[in-house]
Amino acid sequence: MHFLIISILIQVLCIVHLIKSGANRLWLTAIIFLPMAGSAAYFLVEILPTLMGNKHVRHATKKAVEKIDPEKNVRLACERLEITDSLANRIALADALAEKGEYQKAIEHYREVMASRQGQEKKTAFKYASSLFQDGQFGSALKIVEKLSDGGVDSDLNRRRLLHARILEHLDRDQEAADIFAQIVDKLAGIEPRCLYAALLLKMNRRDEARVQLQETLREAKMMDRLQIGDEQPILDWAKTQLSQLSV
Repeated sequence: MHFLIISILIQVLCIVHLIKSGANRLWLTAIIFLPMAGSAAYFLVEILPTLMGNKHVRHATKKAVEKIDPEKNVRLACERLEITDSLANRIALADALAEKGEYQKAIEHYREVMASRQGQEKKTAFKYASSLFQDGQFGSALKIVEKLSDGGVDSDLNRRRLLHARILEHLDRDQEAADIFAQIVDKLAGIEPRCLYAALLLKMNRRDEARVQLQETLREAKMMDRLQIGDEQPILDWAKTQLSQLSV
C-alpha cells in the first residue's frame, strides 16, 4: 500500500514538473503508462541535470560525500600518484591532505614539489606556506610568504597578504598585521577575514575599531544566504557575541 502511494506521488510530481518546465510531452505517455520506469527515466534525463547545476544541491552533495567517505579525495590522490609520480599528482595529494587537516603530511609533499625546478610556482608556494602556518611553523611560513612578489591576480595577492597578516599576528607583530588587515579587509570576500581583523583589534584593545568591523560583518551577513555563510556560521556567531559584549 505504501509503495503504491509513493509510486503515485512520484508520478504526480514528475507530471507537475513536466508541465511547469515545458519538457517534451512525449514523456507524459511514458510516465502514465510506465509509472516507475517512465518516472525514473524522466528524473534521470530531465530533473537530475538541472539539480546538479544548482549550487545548493552541489554543496549538499559534496558535504554528504565527505561524511560518507572522508578519505575519498586522499585515497584517489594516492592512487594517482602511485600510477604516475608527477608534480601535478603530488600537488593534488598535498592539497587533499591539507584540506583534511593533515598538514604535516601535506608539508612533506609540498616540500618535495618546491625542491624541484618546475615546482617554483606562487600558488604552490602559497599552499605550502599555508600548511606550515596551520602546523604552527610560523617562522618558516613567513620566509616563504615574504619571498612571494606582489604580482598576479588581485584576489591571489590579497589572499597572500591575509596569510602574511595572520603569520605576523602569531609572531606577536600585531601592529604590522593590523596595517595589512586595514589595507585588504574590504577587498576580501567572506566573513572570516573581517572577523580575524576584529579579533586582532580586540587583542590590541582597539575596541571602537573592532566594533566597526563586527558591525560591518553582520551587515554583510544579512545579504548572504545560508550556503554563502556555510562553514563560517560559527565565526558569525562569534561576531554576534563579541558585538553584544562590546555594547554592554
